Amino acid sequence: MSVPARCMIPHRIATDLISQCRARLPYEACGVLLGIRTEEELTVESYCLLRNVAADPRISFRFAPDEWIRLNLRTQKNQREIVGLWHSHPSGPALPSAQDAEGWDGCGSYWIIGLEGCRTDIRAYAGSGGEWIPIPLIAV
Repeated sequence: MSVPARCMIPHRIATDLISQCRARLPYEACGVLLGIRTEEELTVESYCLLRNVAADPRISFRFAPDEWIRLNLRTQKNQREIVGLWHSHPSGPALPSAQDAEGWDGCGSYWIIGLEGCRTDIRAYAGSGGEWIPIPLIAV
């Protein structure tokens, strides 16, 4: 799968994602992004929040398996496409951590919402050969 040249996300979705992440502090929030993917562009149309069932949700995330299965079935039934996975870093930057690298399978896009004090940052990445490739993010 090729790396898109850019990711498009509506302002309202970016703002809502940040709000959802802040509401779940001090824990990591997580979920998926739904949208359209072409060779050149990934466009986010909506997102789904999934319950974080990690052993220590303050420093890692793991989707609730039952919610993950239901979401996959629902997206297939409704002919929707999962274009990315997202999670928050409750007190750190939107940069992939060592734990992120361990859990990432390299497909699709990987989004991190960094919450450093009053600062927020959303970044998108693709994985290739064990490396993180930043994808330019455009809020529309």
